[in-house]
Parts: sequence; C-alpha cells; structure tokens
Amino acid sequence: MAAKLVILAGPRCGETVSLDSAQTSIGRDARNHLNIPDHLMSRRHCVVELSDGGCTLRDVGSANGTYVNGMPVRERTLAHGDRIRVGDSVLLFLHAGADAVPHADAEEREAIDDRTRRIARSEAKHRASEPVPGSPDAIVAEVLAGRMTLQAHDMVGDSAPMRGVYECIRKVAPRDSTVLITGETGTGKELAARAVHQNSPRAMRPFVAVNCAALTEPLLESELFGHEKGAFTGAYALKKGKFEVAEGGTIFLDEIGELAPALQAKLLRALQHHEFERVGGTRTIKMNVRLIAATNQDLQAAVAAGRFRQDLWYRLNVVGLTMPSLRERRADIPMLAAHFAAKYGRGRAVEISPDAVDAMRAYDWPGNVRELENAIERAVVLGCSDKIVADDLPAAVLQSSTALPRDGAAYHRAVLDVKRRLILDAIDRSGGNYTAAARLLGINPTYLHRLVNNLQLRDIATTPHG
Repeated sequence: MAAKLVILAGPRCGETVSLDSAQTSIGRDARNHLNIPDHLMSRRHCVVELSDGGCTLRDVGSANGTYVNGMPVRERTLAHGDRIRVGDSVLLFLHAGADAVPHADAEEREAIDDRTRRIARSEAKHRASEPVPGSPDAIVAEVLAGRMTLQAHDMVGDSAPMRGVYECIRKVAPRDSTVLITGETGTGKELAARAVHQNSPRAMRPFVAVNCAALTEPLLESELFGHEKGAFTGAYALKKGKFEVAEGGTIFLDEIGELAPALQAKLLRALQHHEFERVGGTRTIKMNVRLIAATNQDLQAAVAAGRFRQDLWYRLNVVGLTMPSLRERRADIPMLAAHFAAKYGRGRAVEISPDAVDAMRAYDWPGNVRELENAIERAVVLGCSDKIVADDLPAAVLQSSTALPRDGAAYHRAVLDVKRRLILDAIDRSGGNYTAAARLLGINPTYLHRLVNNLQLRDIATTPHG
C-alpha cells in the first residue's frame, strides 16, 4: 500500500492522494502532480520524493514557506502522522504500512457520542462503512474525531505554558463545549480558536471569525444574524448572517467584551435555544454551531461594573483557556523568531545572531507575539545581510537589553559603548558626511543611519552634510 497525503483543510479538503511516483510536486499550477488552487501557495511550492530511506519533503523556494507540525522546513524526512501546511492547505502524511496510532483514554472515547462518530466518518471522504482499525482511513477518522494527539495548529512554541495550552486544546477539541479564550492582545487567541476547530469533528466545516469591536451595534447584529430584505434602509436583499454561514462548524467571536447589551441578550437566547431570527424576520432558524469567544478584558470585572451580563458570562465560560503573554514564555522567543524569519525571508535563509536573541529575551514585549513578528519582519526587510543582529531590532528592544540586569549585561553595555564611540569618531572625522563615515567604518550608509537612530546618537552626532 502506497504512502498517502490526506488533505485536511484547504480548497481540496477531504481528498486523498497516493504517492506512487518517485517525485510528487505540489503547487497551485495545473502542471503539478497535486494541483491545489490555493492563492497562498506558490505555482510550484514543494515536492515529496520517495526513496528506499522513506519520503522526503523539500521546499522549492516557495514564497510563503512549507511547514511540518508548525515548524518551517526546507527539507524534512516525513514521519507517519506528520501535518504539512502549505498556504491555507493542511496535508496529513500517512506512511505505507504504518501501525495503528495510540488511542486516547476511555473517558475521551466515551465523550464522543454516536452522532459525532457518524459525522466524523461521513466527513472523512463520506465512507460507506467504518474503516479498519489501524488503516490510513482509520487514522483520518481519529484526527477528525479528535482522539489523536493535537495535530492541526499553527501555534509555535514548546515552553511549559504552551504545552499546557496544547493539552487543554487536545482535551476540549473533541467535545462541543463553548470555550472562552482570554489573554493580552497579540498572544494568539484566534490561533488557539482555530486549533480547537481544526482538531474537532467539525474540522471539515466552516470556521467563521467575527471581530465584535469592528462594527457598530446595528451592523454587528446584521453581520451575526443576517437580515431580511427591506428590514432597514439599504437592505435590498436577504443576507445570511455568520451563524448561518458557520452551520455545522465553528463561529469565533473575538473581543466579545465589546458586545452591546442588546446583542448580549440576543446572543444568550441563541446559545440557550440553538435558534435565532434574522433582523426584520419572523421565521425561527435552527442552528448547529460551536461557539468560541475571546477577550483581552476582565469579564468578571465587567459583570461587577454592569457592562456585561452575568448569565451570558456563565454561558460563555464553560471551558476557560488563558493564552500566556510572551514575557511568560521567553523560552519560545528563539523558536518564534526563527519561524518569522523563515516566513518573511521568502526562501532566503535568515539567521539570528546570539546578541539579537539576548536582546529579544530581555525585552518584555507588551505587544506579545504580534509585536515580535513585526520586529522580525522589520529586521528582515531593512537588514543588510542574511543575519539579523541586535542593531536590526527596534530601539525599544535595544534599550531594554541594556537596562535589564542579567548575566552578561556588563559585556553588552561595553560592546554598545564601543560601537557608539566608533560611530561618533567616524562621523567627526568625515565632517558629518554619513556616506564618508560609512565608508570609514566599512558598512552600508543606510545601516549607519539605522545604527545612529537605534543607539540614540542623532542629537550627539555632527549634523550630516551629505
């Protein structure tokens, strides 16, 4: 039996491809062996090569990178059960003749009722009969039923706080319980919500995200529940709301704390009775969706202040998941930085120097992972080489690295002092001409300007004349 790729998400979701050829190319161009019309995928994105030693996945210079189990790769020998992400598509690799995957405990197996099993089997390529235990088809059913180890997610990190997040998602994903995700801005709450969906029996159904803070109350009500033709000025046609669009799948309500009181009442009724009415409508519409909500606010404090309904708070907080801030998971910073460097390097190998890693670890990252991503993107775009050094990072990060006492702080301060003296001396010797000063230092003039800004030398250095 040949090795297989099972498409778990993306435009060709649900299909299975046998790896019969010595080389199987994957991309959005129709000339590939596996053609996926995914706009985030390169024309020829990656290839899977068969040999006596197994199957090797190789990225062929794609724009957005190739990921195996959440980590960017250039070349990787695939193992049974590996999850490959290319663009918006997720592929499950099943090795020929692999043994059955281990099952979860009895409590989790009992939690998946007969109806969920039927959905999982029908959505796993709509098979007419139950797959043989241990076969590739059975493994797909295991993934869809959520009984395997957490497989499908785009989060990066292996610190203790993140392992706790993964374990919580693994346990809650197979069930239909409402999940409330809390955490600071930029911690990856939507990624966690998508992971819950991708590892649930609803994985092949829609995942619909709505930002409750982005729209006014009337627009948000129409966005969530839809409206009938003529319900209000400008309602020229019937519009389905997000709850209808997400039927059978998951709806993610971000910034739930911003929901207006009237909408809180309507949402509570919809969750309790699994039905709603469109704006301006009289017909009751039944719904079958799983709700995941997220907020960076303290909802208990909002309840005490009368800004949030207590009964809705109880209805949302069935299972609580808190995303750790980046300063609580500093051990993940090198891995995250490498991930973003590969993402924005676009096929170019970008290294990160030890001094840059030290500076990033010393910084508190108030914007969390989102701020780190922006810092790495900036460093890749503005950097003068294929290595990110400390001076490529934003000034706030560098200032923190010299202010925070830690092992080696004296060394780093001494290095920065030497840099400052060399730069000021070169600018002085060149009469304030930055181009000439850069030539004396043997660096690019653009890089010299960035060093002057990062080291806060603009007011000290001689005014440039050229």
